[in-house]
Amino acid sequence: MSYTSNTQASTGSAELLGIHPTFARNQAAKKPVVGSWTMLPGASLARMVAQMGFDFVLVDCEHGNIDDGAMHSSVGAIAAQGCSPIIRVAAPTIELVKRALDTGCHGIMVPMMNTAAEAATLVSYAKFPVPTALRAKDASLVSGIRGVGSPFAPAVFGQNLTDYIATANRNTFVCVQIESVEGLNNCEEIAKVPGIDMLFVGPNDLCSSMGFIAGEHEDISEVQAAIARVLAACKSAGKYAGMFCTSGEQVLKRHEQGFDFMNLGLDILAIGAWNAAELAKISKIR
Repeated sequence: MSYTSNTQASTGSAELLGIHPTFARNQAAKKPVVGSWTMLPGASLARMVAQMGFDFVLVDCEHGNIDDGAMHSSVGAIAAQGCSPIIRVAAPTIELVKRALDTGCHGIMVPMMNTAAEAATLVSYAKFPVPTALRAKDASLVSGIRGVGSPFAPAVFGQNLTDYIATANRNTFVCVQIESVEGLNNCEEIAKVPGIDMLFVGPNDLCSSMGFIAGEHEDISEVQAAIARVLAACKSAGKYAGMFCTSGEQVLKRHEQGFDFMNLGLDILAIGAWNAAELAKISKIR
């Protein structure tokens, strides 16, 4: 089932910006949206990763070493390469969501989403208020309480401020992570929340929440069944499904399973793996 933006359908918009066209193009070609994950700060690193041909680069402000300034510079560097910048915020608070979206990122990923009510509140933080006149014509338009003061964001979308504010609600991508037993038990209802575009499985935290060792989730049938349940919830609600991956083999496996959006590893992992492999080659002289 292909996903249709609620806001796009309601406004009759002929064009979406940000990462939405990438999803549409890749789904038409039966390909997933594949990106990378950065935990280290710096526009130069973000730019280099974005040049590699990924559909998106996620800037991890939850577990990464990335502060507010580095977040802003990374988003601009990624977008300048024709790649979609996605920010993972540390928590679903109005302050963090506002700061992230004001960079002009194409979307946000929000960790530990546990209930539909939490998801609806998050959506309100991510969407500008819809003018009363428009709401009167179409009550299905998703409205929120996002503050109108985003001078840096329009440039990332190639817009002026007026056009950005008028179109941001439909162009901004909102993804929530299912990574707890509570979130798993409510995933079907979370997926139905208007304004939520994708559910993304955090397998390590989900595995840990289920009482298992986080790093062993690939080999635990109960966790794999839980992942399949989240995928089914997304398909049933007509939403995208995302999955955290650390290798090409995992991306291929999850694509075959039906997932739409995956990361191919992350910067920290790549640096560690390369150095470990090369050091092993010279072990005899060390």
